[in-house]
Amino acid sequence: MPEYSISWNVEIDADTPVHAAFAALALQRDPTSWATVFTVHTDDGDVVVDLNPHQPGPPRLSGPWTLTA
Repeated sequence: MPEYSISWNVEIDADTPVHAAFAALALQRDPTSWATVFTVHTDDGDVVVDLNPHQPGPPRLSGPWTLTA
């Protein structure tokens, strides 16, 4: 199974970098947030994936998951 690097970008106005990081974390953890656009880095290049809840997508995925930082 291939391994992918995923990034999520958001632009946030904040007083300090730490405040910006906390604001981004709050967006990610907000259960009502649909911050749904990710960049998936592959060996063949980058792919932008929008997981908009109103767009059709693959069947629900199941684990196990391997998360690396």
